[in-house]
Amino acid sequence: MLFISEAIQVDAAQATVWVHAPDGSTVGRFSKRFGMDVHTTVTAQMAGASQCLNCTHEPAGAREWHLFCDLIWQHYQIDVPRSLLQF
Repeated sequence: MLFISEAIQVDAAQATVWVHAPDGSTVGRFSKRFGMDVHTTVTAQMAGASQCLNCTHEPAGAREWHLFCDLIWQHYQIDVPRSLLQF
């Protein structure tokens, strides 16, 4: 497991990335094998927000990776380096 920053982790095989919000919630997971999940924070969920902002459940490629990076920026202003994963 590689820590890119306190907000971003990537597995050693460079196939999965996790993104964590300032409250400690895991708000994003991108997996080449399982797709992507972009979620609201646990804090927001406890206040009544729904969990999923954009989730897929099928293998993901470069197009989905770029969408994931865009969505994480849009919702959390966390800049996920697009160069973390290669396709």
